[in-house]
Amino acid sequence: MRQFAYSLVLCLSLSPIAFASGDHNHEASVEPAPHGGMLRDAGEFKAEAVLNGDTIKIYIYDKKLKAVQLKKSELKGDVQFPKEKTKPVTFVKKGDAYEATVKGISKVHRYDMHVTIEDNGKSHKVDFGIDNI
Repeated sequence: MRQFAYSLVLCLSLSPIAFASGDHNHEASVEPAPHGGMLRDAGEFKAEAVLNGDTIKIYIYDKKLKAVQLKKSELKGDVQFPKEKTKPVTFVKKGDAYEATVKGISKVHRYDMHVTIEDNGKSHKVDFGIDNI
């Protein structure tokens, strides 16, 4: 019986080692956004959403976070508030960002925003799940 107890203790103490794996990381990769907003991947681009009251600015970058100047003067998107219909949003180029004002958006705690980035005949959709808490 004593030998069985020792074997059981040995097996239980070694079991975490058997299931450990140092090859990969389960944590999400987090890059700091250049303007302090939310950074998301969008195909060959990265997009950053910066919220200031009811104004939303979208910055477009390449994969190395260098600013990209798109040929389009507008970006199309939409906002989906909980239990409401999707509202279309047009982001207009202002300086190095695309900007839109959505009345009352700063008072909503959680919503989804989608923006379509079009450049050189390619279209990429970026999704932002936003929590204003």
